[in-house]
Amino acid sequence: MASNTATVALQQGTCDMPDRAYVGIQEICGQSLHLLVLISRSGLPPHWWLTVVIWSPIKSGRKKHKLNAFLNLAAWNVRTLLDNENNLCPERKTALIARELSRYNIDIAALSEAHLADSGELCEELGGYTYYWEGKPANERAANGVGFAIRNNIARSLVEPPKGINDRLMTLRLHMAPRKYLHLVSVYAPTMTTPDEDKLQFYENLRDVLLGIPDCDKLILLGDFNARVGTEYIAWKNVLGRHGVGKCNTSGVALLTLCSEFNLSITNTFFRLPNKYKTSWMHPRSGHWHLLDNIIVRRRDLRDVLITRAMRGAQGWTYHRLIRSRMKLYYKPPRRAEHRIPVRHACARLVRDEGLCRELDAEFEAAMPSTDDITSVDASWRTYSTALYCVSQRVIGTPHKKHQDWFDDSDVEVRQRVENYRLALRRVISAGQRKSLQQDLKAKFREQKDSSWRRKAEELQWLVDTSQTAKFFEGLKSVYGPHAKRTAPVYSRDKAKKLTDPNEVLLRWAEHFNEVLNPGSQGADLSYINSLESLPSASGLDDPPSYVEFVTAINRLKNGKSPGSDSLSS
Repeated sequence: MASNTATVALQQGTCDMPDRAYVGIQEICGQSLHLLVLISRSGLPPHWWLTVVIWSPIKSGRKKHKLNAFLNLAAWNVRTLLDNENNLCPERKTALIARELSRYNIDIAALSEAHLADSGELCEELGGYTYYWEGKPANERAANGVGFAIRNNIARSLVEPPKGINDRLMTLRLHMAPRKYLHLVSVYAPTMTTPDEDKLQFYENLRDVLLGIPDCDKLILLGDFNARVGTEYIAWKNVLGRHGVGKCNTSGVALLTLCSEFNLSITNTFFRLPNKYKTSWMHPRSGHWHLLDNIIVRRRDLRDVLITRAMRGAQGWTYHRLIRSRMKLYYKPPRRAEHRIPVRHACARLVRDEGLCRELDAEFEAAMPSTDDITSVDASWRTYSTALYCVSQRVIGTPHKKHQDWFDDSDVEVRQRVENYRLALRRVISAGQRKSLQQDLKAKFREQKDSSWRRKAEELQWLVDTSQTAKFFEGLKSVYGPHAKRTAPVYSRDKAKKLTDPNEVLLRWAEHFNEVLNPGSQGADLSYINSLESLPSASGLDDPPSYVEFVTAINRLKNGKSPGSDSLSS
Protein backbone atom coordinates (compact mmCIF):
# COMPACT_ATOMS: atom_id res chain seq x y z
CA MET A 1 0.00 0.00 0.00
CA ALA A 2 1.42 3.33 -1.03
CA SER A 3 1.55 6.25 1.35
CA ASN A 4 1.55 9.99 1.06
CA THR A 5 3.96 11.61 3.51
CA ALA A 6 4.09 15.29 4.33
CA THR A 7 6.78 16.54 6.70
CA VAL A 8 6.72 19.95 8.32
CA ALA A 9 9.88 20.91 10.22
CA LEU A 10 10.45 24.01 12.33
CA GLN A 11 14.02 24.34 13.42
CA GLN A 12 15.79 27.06 15.36
CA GLY A 13 19.33 26.52 16.58
CA THR A 14 20.60 22.96 17.19
CA CYS A 15 19.26 20.03 19.17
CA ASP A 16 19.88 16.37 19.88
CA MET A 17 18.04 13.42 18.27
CA PRO A 18 14.34 13.88 19.09
CA ASP A 19 12.24 11.37 20.97
CA ARG A 20 9.28 9.86 19.05
CA ALA A 21 5.73 9.84 20.36
CA TYR A 22 2.62 8.53 18.52
CA VAL A 23 -0.19 11.04 18.99
CA GLY A 24 -3.27 9.59 17.32
CA ILE A 25 -5.47 9.09 14.25
CA GLN A 26 -7.56 11.78 12.67
CA GLU A 27 -10.14 11.32 9.91
CA ILE A 28 -10.03 14.00 7.22
CA CYS A 29 -12.22 13.93 4.11
CA GLY A 30 -13.20 10.31 4.75
CA GLN A 31 -9.57 9.07 4.89
CA SER A 32 -7.73 7.93 8.03
CA LEU A 33 -4.64 10.06 8.51
CA HIS A 34 -2.07 8.87 11.08
CA LEU A 35 -0.38 11.81 12.83
CA LEU A 36 3.12 11.22 14.17
CA VAL A 37 4.76 14.04 16.18
CA LEU A 38 8.47 14.05 16.91
CA ILE A 39 9.50 16.46 19.69
CA SER A 40 12.96 16.98 21.21
CA ARG A 41 13.07 16.94 25.02
CA SER A 42 16.59 18.31 25.15
CA GLY A 43 17.34 22.02 25.03
CA LEU A 44 15.19 24.97 25.89
CA PRO A 45 13.20 27.28 23.64
CA PRO A 46 13.95 28.63 21.16
CA HIS A 47 16.12 25.50 20.62
CA TRP A 48 13.51 22.93 19.63
CA TRP A 49 12.48 20.78 16.66
CA LEU A 50 8.96 19.75 15.65
CA THR A 51 8.31 17.22 12.89
CA VAL A 52 4.81 16.19 11.79
CA VAL A 53 4.43 13.13 9.57
CA ILE A 54 1.05 12.42 7.98
CA TRP A 55 0.41 8.94 6.53
CA SER A 56 -2.52 8.22 4.27
CA PRO A 57 -3.59 4.97 2.60
CA ILE A 58 -4.41 6.83 -0.60
CA LYS A 59 -2.52 5.40 -3.55
CA SER A 60 0.04 7.71 -5.04
CA GLY A 61 0.76 8.20 -8.71
CA ARG A 62 -0.96 9.69 -11.67
CA LYS A 63 -4.73 9.86 -11.51
CA LYS A 64 -6.37 7.58 -14.03
CA HIS A 65 -9.24 8.97 -16.07
CA LYS A 66 -12.25 6.70 -16.23
CA LEU A 67 -13.55 5.82 -19.66
CA ASN A 68 -17.18 5.58 -20.64
CA ALA A 69 -17.71 1.98 -19.51
CA PHE A 70 -21.29 1.72 -20.82
CA LEU A 71 -23.04 2.97 -23.94
CA ASN A 72 -26.80 3.26 -24.22
CA LEU A 73 -27.81 2.78 -27.84
CA ALA A 74 -31.33 3.08 -29.20
CA ALA A 75 -33.39 2.51 -32.33
CA TRP A 76 -36.53 4.60 -32.87
CA ASN A 77 -38.88 5.11 -35.78
CA VAL A 78 -39.88 8.75 -35.21
CA ARG A 79 -42.23 8.90 -38.24
CA THR A 80 -40.97 12.38 -39.11
CA LEU A 81 -38.69 15.16 -37.94
CA LEU A 82 -40.44 17.79 -40.05
CA ASP A 83 -42.40 20.63 -38.51
CA ASN A 84 -45.35 21.58 -40.71
CA GLU A 85 -49.10 22.10 -40.56
CA ASN A 86 -49.82 18.40 -41.04
CA ASN A 87 -47.75 17.49 -37.98
CA LEU A 88 -49.94 17.45 -34.85
CA CYS A 89 -46.97 17.64 -32.49
CA PRO A 90 -47.36 20.81 -30.37
CA GLU A 91 -43.58 21.47 -30.19
CA ARG A 92 -40.56 21.13 -32.38
CA LYS A 93 -39.99 17.48 -33.17
CA THR A 94 -36.21 17.63 -32.76
CA ALA A 95 -36.55 19.23 -29.31
CA LEU A 96 -39.14 16.63 -28.27
CA ILE A 97 -36.98 13.71 -29.43
CA ALA A 98 -33.91 15.16 -27.71
CA ARG A 99 -35.80 15.52 -24.44
CA GLU A 100 -37.00 11.91 -24.53
CA LEU A 101 -33.55 10.58 -25.43
CA SER A 102 -32.03 12.56 -22.56
CA ARG A 103 -34.71 11.24 -20.20
CA TYR A 104 -33.70 7.66 -21.01
CA ASN A 105 -29.97 8.49 -20.97
CA ILE A 106 -29.39 7.54 -24.61
CA ASP A 107 -25.90 8.18 -25.97
CA ILE A 108 -26.53 7.40 -29.65
CA ALA A 109 -29.90 6.75 -31.29
CA ALA A 110 -30.59 5.51 -34.83
CA LEU A 111 -33.63 7.31 -36.21
CA SER A 112 -35.87 5.97 -38.98
CA GLU A 113 -38.33 7.81 -41.23
CA ALA A 114 -36.77 11.22 -40.62
CA HIS A 115 -38.41 12.61 -43.82
CA LEU A 116 -35.69 15.28 -44.09
CA ALA A 117 -34.35 16.18 -47.53
CA ASP A 118 -30.75 15.67 -48.69
CA SER A 119 -28.13 15.36 -45.93
CA GLY A 120 -27.44 17.71 -43.06
CA GLU A 121 -26.59 18.35 -39.45
CA LEU A 122 -28.57 20.06 -36.68
CA CYS A 123 -27.35 20.76 -33.15
CA GLU A 124 -29.87 21.07 -30.30
CA GLU A 125 -27.79 22.94 -27.71
CA LEU A 126 -30.45 22.93 -25.03
CA GLY A 127 -31.55 19.37 -25.78
CA GLY A 128 -27.97 18.11 -25.73
CA TYR A 129 -28.04 16.16 -29.01
CA THR A 130 -26.77 16.63 -32.56
CA TYR A 131 -28.79 15.25 -35.48
CA TYR A 132 -27.28 13.84 -38.68
CA TRP A 133 -29.53 12.63 -41.47
CA GLU A 134 -29.61 11.35 -45.03
CA GLY A 135 -32.80 11.59 -47.10
CA LYS A 136 -34.23 11.92 -50.56
CA PRO A 137 -33.37 14.89 -52.79
CA ALA A 138 -35.21 18.13 -52.06
CA ASN A 139 -37.14 18.03 -55.36
CA GLU A 140 -38.74 14.66 -54.49
CA ARG A 141 -41.56 13.83 -52.13
CA ALA A 142 -40.47 13.62 -48.46
CA ALA A 143 -40.26 9.93 -47.48
CA ASN A 144 -37.99 7.42 -45.80
CA GLY A 145 -34.81 9.00 -44.42
CA VAL A 146 -32.42 7.74 -41.74
CA GLY A 147 -30.17 9.48 -39.26
CA PHE A 148 -28.40 9.54 -35.93
CA ALA A 149 -29.01 11.54 -32.77
CA ILE A 150 -25.69 11.77 -30.87
CA ARG A 151 -24.90 13.40 -27.56
CA ASN A 152 -23.07 16.68 -28.04
CA ASN A 153 -20.02 15.61 -26.02
CA ILE A 154 -19.62 12.53 -28.25
CA ALA A 155 -20.41 14.46 -31.44
CA ARG A 156 -17.66 16.98 -30.67
CA SER A 157 -15.08 14.20 -30.36
CA LEU A 158 -15.96 12.47 -33.66
CA VAL A 159 -13.04 12.11 -36.04
CA GLU A 160 -15.37 11.78 -39.01
CA PRO A 161 -19.10 12.57 -39.32
CA PRO A 162 -21.68 9.88 -40.12
CA LYS A 163 -21.66 8.79 -43.75
CA GLY A 164 -24.93 8.55 -45.64
CA ILE A 165 -25.23 5.68 -48.14
CA ASN A 166 -28.76 6.41 -49.32
CA ASP A 167 -32.11 7.35 -47.83
CA ARG A 168 -32.30 3.95 -46.05
CA LEU A 169 -28.72 3.40 -44.80
CA MET A 170 -26.29 5.53 -42.82
CA THR A 171 -23.03 4.50 -41.10
CA LEU A 172 -21.07 5.90 -38.16
CA ARG A 173 -17.58 4.90 -37.03
CA LEU A 174 -16.41 5.42 -33.43
CA HIS A 175 -12.88 5.02 -32.11
CA MET A 176 -12.75 2.42 -29.32
CA ALA A 177 -9.03 1.62 -29.00
CA PRO A 178 -5.88 1.86 -31.14
CA ARG A 179 -6.84 0.37 -34.51
CA LYS A 180 -10.19 -0.76 -33.09
CA TYR A 181 -13.48 0.83 -34.14
CA LEU A 182 -17.19 0.48 -33.53
CA HIS A 183 -19.35 0.67 -36.66
CA LEU A 184 -23.00 1.68 -36.26
CA VAL A 185 -25.43 1.27 -39.16
CA SER A 186 -28.77 3.08 -39.08
CA VAL A 187 -31.32 1.11 -41.09
CA TYR A 188 -34.84 1.71 -42.42
CA ALA A 189 -35.95 -1.32 -44.43
CA PRO A 190 -38.78 -1.27 -47.03
CA THR A 191 -42.27 -2.10 -45.79
CA MET A 192 -44.33 -5.11 -46.83
CA THR A 193 -46.15 -3.14 -49.58
CA THR A 194 -42.87 -2.13 -51.26
CA PRO A 195 -42.06 -3.98 -54.51
CA ASP A 196 -39.75 -6.99 -54.21
CA GLU A 197 -37.15 -5.32 -56.43
CA ASP A 198 -36.71 -2.53 -53.91
CA LYS A 199 -36.36 -5.04 -51.07
CA LEU A 200 -33.68 -6.98 -52.94
CA GLN A 201 -31.85 -3.76 -53.74
CA PHE A 202 -31.96 -2.72 -50.09
CA TYR A 203 -30.43 -5.98 -48.85
CA GLU A 204 -27.78 -5.84 -51.58
CA ASN A 205 -26.79 -2.35 -50.44
CA LEU A 206 -26.73 -3.49 -46.82
CA ARG A 207 -24.59 -6.50 -47.76
CA ASP A 208 -22.08 -4.20 -49.51
CA VAL A 209 -21.86 -2.04 -46.39
CA LEU A 210 -21.20 -5.06 -44.16
CA LEU A 211 -18.52 -6.39 -46.50
CA GLY A 212 -16.65 -3.09 -46.20
CA ILE A 213 -16.35 -3.35 -42.39
CA PRO A 214 -13.25 -5.21 -41.06
CA ASP A 215 -13.96 -8.42 -39.15
CA CYS A 216 -11.88 -7.29 -36.17
CA ASP A 217 -14.11 -4.21 -35.59
CA LYS A 218 -17.35 -4.24 -33.66
CA LEU A 219 -20.58 -3.91 -35.64
CA ILE A 220 -24.07 -2.87 -34.53
CA LEU A 221 -27.14 -2.55 -36.78
CA LEU A 222 -29.99 -0.43 -35.45
CA GLY A 223 -33.29 0.62 -36.92
CA ASP A 224 -36.67 -0.37 -38.26
CA PHE A 225 -36.19 -3.55 -40.33
CA ASN A 226 -39.93 -4.00 -41.03
CA ALA A 227 -39.40 -7.75 -40.60
CA ARG A 228 -40.93 -10.33 -38.26
CA VAL A 229 -38.27 -12.87 -37.31
CA GLY A 230 -40.48 -15.25 -35.31
CA THR A 231 -39.40 -17.76 -32.66
CA GLU A 232 -37.63 -20.56 -34.59
CA TYR A 233 -34.39 -20.31 -32.61
CA ILE A 234 -33.47 -23.95 -33.31
CA ALA A 235 -33.51 -23.44 -37.08
CA TRP A 236 -31.63 -20.15 -36.78
CA LYS A 237 -29.11 -21.11 -34.11
CA ASN A 238 -27.16 -18.20 -32.58
CA VAL A 239 -29.07 -15.78 -34.81
CA LEU A 240 -32.31 -15.90 -32.82
CA GLY A 241 -32.62 -16.25 -29.09
CA ARG A 242 -35.17 -18.28 -27.18
CA HIS A 243 -37.44 -15.33 -26.55
CA GLY A 244 -38.71 -14.23 -29.95
CA VAL A 245 -42.17 -12.84 -30.69
CA GLY A 246 -44.79 -13.86 -33.27
CA LYS A 247 -44.34 -15.59 -36.59
CA CYS A 248 -41.78 -15.09 -39.35
CA ASN A 249 -42.61 -13.46 -42.73
CA THR A 250 -40.73 -13.14 -46.02
CA SER A 251 -38.88 -10.02 -44.92
CA GLY A 252 -37.91 -11.83 -41.73
CA VAL A 253 -36.41 -14.70 -43.73
CA ALA A 254 -34.32 -12.22 -45.72
CA LEU A 255 -33.08 -10.58 -42.52
CA LEU A 256 -32.30 -13.92 -40.85
CA THR A 257 -30.41 -15.09 -43.94
CA LEU A 258 -28.29 -11.94 -43.90
CA CYS A 259 -27.56 -12.33 -40.18
CA SER A 260 -26.57 -15.97 -40.64
CA GLU A 261 -24.23 -15.03 -43.49
CA PHE A 262 -22.34 -12.43 -41.41
CA ASN A 263 -22.56 -14.19 -38.00
CA LEU A 264 -24.94 -11.62 -36.52
CA SER A 265 -27.39 -12.02 -33.65
CA ILE A 266 -30.65 -10.18 -32.98
CA THR A 267 -30.29 -9.05 -29.36
CA ASN A 268 -34.02 -8.38 -28.87
CA THR A 269 -34.69 -12.13 -28.73
CA PHE A 270 -32.00 -13.08 -26.18
CA PHE A 271 -33.60 -11.64 -23.01
CA ARG A 272 -36.49 -13.16 -21.09
CA LEU A 273 -38.95 -10.27 -20.76
CA PRO A 274 -42.71 -9.86 -21.03
CA ASN A 275 -43.93 -9.27 -24.58
CA LYS A 276 -44.82 -5.67 -23.77
CA TYR A 277 -41.09 -4.98 -23.24
CA LYS A 278 -40.06 -6.70 -26.49
CA THR A 279 -42.56 -5.56 -29.11
CA SER A 280 -42.21 -2.18 -30.79
CA TRP A 281 -45.18 -1.67 -33.16
CA MET A 282 -48.93 -2.44 -33.05
CA HIS A 283 -50.84 -3.36 -36.19
CA PRO A 284 -53.57 -0.69 -36.73
CA ARG A 285 -56.28 -3.18 -37.74
CA SER A 286 -55.62 -6.36 -35.75
CA GLY A 287 -54.23 -4.60 -32.68
CA HIS A 288 -51.45 -7.21 -32.36
CA TRP A 289 -48.01 -6.09 -31.26
CA HIS A 290 -44.97 -7.06 -33.36
CA LEU A 291 -41.19 -6.78 -33.12
CA LEU A 292 -40.00 -4.66 -36.07
CA ASP A 293 -37.25 -2.45 -34.60
CA ASN A 294 -34.13 -4.47 -33.84
CA ILE A 295 -30.59 -4.02 -32.54
CA ILE A 296 -28.20 -6.53 -34.09
CA VAL A 297 -24.57 -7.26 -33.12
CA ARG A 298 -21.88 -9.78 -34.03
CA ARG A 299 -22.25 -13.18 -32.42
CA ARG A 300 -19.01 -12.85 -30.44
CA ASP A 301 -20.14 -9.44 -29.08
CA LEU A 302 -23.31 -10.74 -27.43
CA ARG A 303 -21.44 -10.77 -24.12
CA ASP A 304 -21.20 -6.96 -24.32
CA VAL A 305 -24.99 -6.56 -24.44
CA LEU A 306 -26.45 -6.22 -20.96
CA ILE A 307 -30.12 -5.82 -21.94
CA THR A 308 -32.26 -4.81 -24.91
CA ARG A 309 -35.85 -3.79 -24.26
CA ALA A 310 -38.65 -1.48 -25.35
CA MET A 311 -39.18 1.75 -23.42
CA ARG A 312 -42.96 2.13 -23.29
CA GLY A 313 -42.92 5.59 -21.71
CA ALA A 314 -41.10 7.39 -24.54
CA GLN A 315 -43.44 9.99 -26.06
CA GLY A 316 -42.43 11.00 -29.56
CA TRP A 317 -45.77 11.27 -31.41
CA THR A 318 -45.04 8.03 -33.23
CA TYR A 319 -46.59 4.57 -33.41
CA HIS A 320 -43.27 2.89 -32.63
CA ARG A 321 -41.71 2.32 -29.25
CA LEU A 322 -38.16 3.27 -28.38
CA ILE A 323 -35.82 0.24 -28.28
CA ARG A 324 -32.88 0.74 -25.94
CA SER A 325 -29.82 -1.50 -25.56
CA ARG A 326 -27.31 -1.08 -22.78
CA MET A 327 -23.84 -2.33 -23.76
CA LYS A 328 -20.54 -2.64 -21.99
CA LEU A 329 -18.36 -0.72 -24.41
CA TYR A 330 -15.37 1.49 -23.65
CA TYR A 331 -15.58 4.57 -25.85
CA LYS A 332 -12.24 6.39 -26.00
CA PRO A 333 -11.91 9.41 -28.33
CA PRO A 334 -8.59 9.38 -30.21
CA ARG A 335 -5.84 11.83 -29.47
CA ARG A 336 -5.63 14.82 -31.75
CA ALA A 337 -2.68 14.51 -34.10
CA GLU A 338 -2.30 18.27 -34.49
CA HIS A 339 -1.15 18.60 -30.87
CA ARG A 340 1.94 16.46 -31.48
CA ILE A 341 5.16 18.26 -30.62
CA PRO A 342 7.49 18.55 -33.65
CA VAL A 343 10.99 17.09 -33.61
CA ARG A 344 13.68 19.44 -32.31
CA HIS A 345 16.65 20.30 -34.52
CA ALA A 346 20.26 20.76 -33.47
CA CYS A 347 20.31 24.49 -34.29
CA ALA A 348 23.39 24.98 -32.09
CA ARG A 349 25.50 23.51 -34.90
CA LEU A 350 24.80 26.57 -37.04
CA VAL A 351 26.69 28.79 -34.55
CA ARG A 352 29.86 26.69 -34.71
CA ASP A 353 29.84 25.68 -38.40
CA GLU A 354 29.66 28.37 -41.08
CA GLY A 355 29.82 25.77 -43.83
CA LEU A 356 26.64 24.19 -42.48
CA CYS A 357 24.92 27.60 -42.70
CA ARG A 358 25.86 27.97 -46.35
CA GLU A 359 24.70 24.41 -47.08
CA LEU A 360 21.35 25.12 -45.38
CA ASP A 361 20.87 28.31 -47.44
CA ALA A 362 21.67 26.50 -50.68
CA GLU A 363 19.39 23.55 -49.91
CA PHE A 364 16.51 25.79 -48.89
CA GLU A 365 16.85 27.95 -52.00
CA ALA A 366 16.74 24.82 -54.18
CA ALA A 367 13.82 23.23 -52.32
CA MET A 368 11.64 26.34 -51.86
CA PRO A 369 8.71 26.14 -54.32
CA SER A 370 7.36 29.14 -56.12
CA THR A 371 4.65 31.10 -54.27
CA ASP A 372 3.66 33.44 -57.11
CA ASP A 373 0.39 31.59 -57.75
CA ILE A 374 -0.56 31.52 -54.04
CA THR A 375 -2.79 34.44 -53.06
CA SER A 376 -3.54 33.46 -49.45
CA VAL A 377 -1.09 34.56 -46.77
CA ASP A 378 -1.78 31.43 -44.69
CA ALA A 379 -1.11 29.12 -47.64
CA SER A 380 2.09 30.97 -48.50
CA TRP A 381 3.35 30.74 -44.92
CA ARG A 382 2.41 27.06 -44.73
CA THR A 383 4.43 26.34 -47.87
CA TYR A 384 7.42 28.32 -46.58
CA SER A 385 7.42 26.73 -43.12
CA THR A 386 7.02 23.18 -44.46
CA ALA A 387 9.94 23.59 -46.87
CA LEU A 388 12.16 25.12 -44.17
CA TYR A 389 11.33 22.37 -41.67
CA CYS A 390 12.06 19.56 -44.14
CA VAL A 391 15.37 21.08 -45.25
CA SER A 392 16.46 21.75 -41.66
CA GLN A 393 15.69 18.19 -40.63
CA ARG A 394 17.74 16.86 -43.53
CA VAL A 395 20.73 19.21 -43.21
CA ILE A 396 20.97 20.03 -39.49
CA GLY A 397 19.52 16.86 -38.01
CA THR A 398 18.46 16.21 -34.44
CA PRO A 399 20.66 16.69 -31.34
CA HIS A 400 22.55 13.66 -30.07
CA LYS A 401 21.78 12.24 -26.67
CA LYS A 402 24.27 12.99 -23.92
CA HIS A 403 23.65 9.79 -22.02
CA GLN A 404 23.48 6.11 -22.87
CA ASP A 405 20.17 4.21 -22.70
CA TRP A 406 19.75 0.50 -22.14
CA PHE A 407 18.32 -0.07 -25.64
CA ASP A 408 21.12 1.65 -27.59
CA ASP A 409 23.16 -1.53 -27.98
CA SER A 410 20.16 -3.57 -29.15
CA ASP A 411 18.23 -1.01 -31.17
CA VAL A 412 17.73 -3.37 -34.14
CA GLU A 413 16.33 -6.11 -31.92
CA VAL A 414 13.93 -3.69 -30.20
CA ARG A 415 12.62 -2.37 -33.50
CA GLN A 416 12.09 -5.92 -34.79
CA ARG A 417 10.10 -6.90 -31.70
CA VAL A 418 7.90 -3.80 -31.95
CA GLU A 419 7.23 -4.48 -35.63
CA ASN A 420 6.29 -8.10 -34.91
CA TYR A 421 3.95 -6.89 -32.16
CA ARG A 422 2.21 -4.49 -34.53
CA LEU A 423 1.76 -7.20 -37.15
CA ALA A 424 0.31 -9.56 -34.54
CA LEU A 425 -2.21 -6.91 -33.44
CA ARG A 426 -3.81 -6.95 -36.88
CA ARG A 427 -4.80 -10.59 -36.39
CA VAL A 428 -6.17 -10.08 -32.87
CA ILE A 429 -9.91 -10.52 -32.39
CA SER A 430 -10.51 -10.53 -28.64
CA ALA A 431 -9.29 -8.22 -25.90
CA GLY A 432 -7.70 -11.17 -24.11
CA GLN A 433 -5.36 -11.88 -27.01
CA ARG A 434 -4.38 -8.20 -27.16
CA LYS A 435 -3.61 -8.16 -23.43
CA SER A 436 -1.55 -11.35 -23.73
CA LEU A 437 0.55 -9.86 -26.54
CA GLN A 438 1.13 -6.69 -24.52
CA GLN A 439 2.23 -8.66 -21.46
CA ASP A 440 4.64 -10.80 -23.52
CA LEU A 441 6.21 -7.72 -25.11
CA LYS A 442 6.59 -5.95 -21.75
CA ALA A 443 8.15 -9.07 -20.20
CA LYS A 444 10.74 -9.35 -22.99
CA PHE A 445 11.63 -5.67 -22.77
CA ARG A 446 11.85 -5.82 -18.98
CA GLU A 447 14.19 -8.81 -19.17
CA GLN A 448 16.34 -7.10 -21.80
CA LYS A 449 16.48 -3.89 -19.76
CA ASP A 450 17.46 -5.69 -16.55
CA SER A 451 20.16 -7.63 -18.38
CA SER A 452 21.62 -4.46 -19.89
CA TRP A 453 21.73 -2.57 -16.60
CA ARG A 454 23.18 -5.63 -14.84
CA ARG A 455 26.06 -5.79 -17.34
CA LYS A 456 26.68 -2.05 -16.97
CA ALA A 457 26.68 -2.30 -13.16
CA GLU A 458 29.14 -5.23 -13.24
CA GLU A 459 31.41 -3.27 -15.54
CA LEU A 460 31.41 -0.22 -13.26
CA GLN A 461 31.99 -2.41 -10.20
CA TRP A 462 34.98 -4.05 -11.88
CA LEU A 463 36.44 -0.61 -12.62
CA VAL A 464 36.09 0.34 -8.94
CA ASP A 465 37.68 -2.92 -7.77
CA THR A 466 40.65 -2.43 -10.09
CA SER A 467 41.07 1.25 -9.01
CA GLN A 468 40.44 2.62 -12.52
CA THR A 469 38.83 5.82 -11.27
CA ALA A 470 39.03 7.76 -14.52
CA LYS A 471 37.26 5.07 -16.55
CA PHE A 472 34.72 4.63 -13.72
CA PHE A 473 33.64 8.28 -13.86
CA GLU A 474 33.69 8.15 -17.65
CA GLY A 475 31.25 5.22 -17.48
CA LEU A 476 29.01 7.13 -15.09
CA LYS A 477 28.92 10.10 -17.45
CA SER A 478 27.94 7.81 -20.33
CA VAL A 479 24.93 6.65 -18.31
CA TYR A 480 23.79 9.83 -16.59
CA GLY A 481 25.32 12.39 -18.92
CA PRO A 482 27.44 15.42 -18.01
CA HIS A 483 25.90 18.27 -16.07
CA ALA A 484 26.36 21.19 -18.42
CA LYS A 485 26.09 24.68 -16.99
CA ARG A 486 24.39 26.96 -19.48
CA THR A 487 24.56 30.75 -19.45
CA ALA A 488 23.02 33.23 -21.81
CA PRO A 489 25.60 34.95 -24.07
CA VAL A 490 26.22 38.70 -23.78
CA TYR A 491 26.44 40.79 -26.95
CA SER A 492 27.56 44.34 -27.59
CA ARG A 493 25.05 47.14 -27.84
CA ASP A 494 24.74 46.87 -31.63
CA LYS A 495 24.41 43.00 -31.43
CA ALA A 496 27.40 42.64 -33.74
CA LYS A 497 29.93 41.11 -31.35
CA LYS A 498 29.66 38.37 -28.77
CA LEU A 499 31.47 39.41 -25.58
CA THR A 500 33.59 36.76 -23.84
CA ASP A 501 36.11 38.81 -21.84
CA PRO A 502 34.91 39.24 -18.20
CA ASN A 503 35.85 42.95 -18.11
CA GLU A 504 33.92 43.65 -21.31
CA VAL A 505 30.92 41.73 -19.96
CA LEU A 506 30.93 43.80 -16.74
CA LEU A 507 31.20 47.05 -18.69
CA ARG A 508 28.27 45.98 -20.91
CA TRP A 509 26.13 45.19 -17.87
CA ALA A 510 27.02 48.55 -16.32
CA GLU A 511 26.08 50.29 -19.57
CA HIS A 512 22.80 48.39 -19.71
CA PHE A 513 21.70 49.22 -16.15
CA ASN A 514 22.82 52.83 -16.57
CA GLU A 515 20.46 53.14 -19.56
CA VAL A 516 17.64 51.46 -17.66
CA LEU A 517 17.95 53.31 -14.33
CA ASN A 518 19.18 56.69 -15.59
CA PRO A 519 17.32 57.34 -18.84
CA GLY A 520 17.78 61.12 -18.50
CA SER A 521 15.58 63.36 -20.62
CA GLN A 522 15.88 61.40 -23.86
CA GLY A 523 12.51 61.47 -25.49
CA ALA A 524 10.70 62.47 -22.29
CA ASP A 525 7.97 65.10 -22.65
CA LEU A 526 7.67 66.92 -19.33
CA SER A 527 5.50 69.80 -20.54
CA TYR A 528 2.44 68.27 -18.90
CA ILE A 529 3.88 68.97 -15.44
CA ASN A 530 3.13 72.69 -15.75
CA SER A 531 -0.54 71.91 -16.36
CA LEU A 532 -0.92 70.00 -13.08
CA GLU A 533 -2.76 71.68 -10.22
CA SER A 534 -0.38 72.79 -7.48
CA LEU A 535 -1.21 71.58 -3.96
CA PRO A 536 -0.40 73.46 -0.72
CA SER A 537 2.82 72.35 0.90
CA ALA A 538 2.77 70.88 4.43
CA SER A 539 4.88 73.41 6.33
CA GLY A 540 4.51 71.48 9.59
CA LEU A 541 6.97 68.86 8.36
CA ASP A 542 9.82 71.41 8.52
CA ASP A 543 9.52 71.76 12.33
CA PRO A 544 11.75 69.52 14.51
CA PRO A 545 9.97 66.71 16.42
CA SER A 546 8.56 67.57 19.82
CA TYR A 547 9.43 65.87 23.11
CA VAL A 548 6.13 63.97 23.14
CA GLU A 549 6.73 62.62 19.60
CA PHE A 550 10.26 61.59 20.59
CA VAL A 551 9.03 59.66 23.66
CA THR A 552 6.30 57.98 21.60
CA ALA A 553 8.84 56.83 19.01
CA ILE A 554 11.16 55.44 21.72
CA ASN A 555 8.31 53.49 23.33
CA ARG A 556 7.45 51.84 20.01
CA LEU A 557 10.94 50.31 19.75
CA LYS A 558 11.26 46.58 20.60
CA ASN A 559 13.06 45.64 23.79
CA GLY A 560 16.67 44.51 23.32
CA LYS A 561 16.89 45.91 19.78
CA SER A 562 19.44 48.69 19.81
CA PRO A 563 20.53 50.48 16.62
CA GLY A 564 23.81 49.43 15.05
CA SER A 565 26.58 51.33 13.34
CA ASP A 566 24.17 52.55 10.65
CA SER A 567 21.98 54.18 13.35
CA LEU A 568 19.02 52.02 12.21
CA SER A 569 17.26 49.73 14.62
CA SER A 570 17.13 46.05 13.57
